[in-house]
Amino acid sequence: MESWVIVVLLAVLVEAITQVFKTGVPESVVPPSWLWPAVSAAIGIAMCVAARVDALSALGVEITVPFIGQVITGLLVSRGSNFLHDIWQKANNRVQIFIDYDNLVKSMHRTDEDTKQG
Repeated sequence: MESWVIVVLLAVLVEAITQVFKTGVPESVVPPSWLWPAVSAAIGIAMCVAARVDALSALGVEITVPFIGQVITGLLVSRGSNFLHDIWQKANNRVQIFIDYDNLVKSMHRTDEDTKQG
């Protein structure tokens, strides 16, 4: 179980690092569509190989070349980072809807009070 927590944390880190790289690209530059997935994959693979994180061995899958499992885990981490980013964005959007609704209700309540007093 602990190894899966590490994989999720690595996915979050990969997404954060990829976002940092994205902020360094000027808005006038339109990168090719393959660039950010490739950057994310390279970061995920590098982190998993450096940290020796291997999800396949955690599942009991034996591979004769140890770093292959780390590379595959890095690819999974890089795709998982995009998935986590999408979930985060959707959650933030939903929270913003609730905040907007709450502000609307409060402003309507204030308007009703102003009408009663005036």
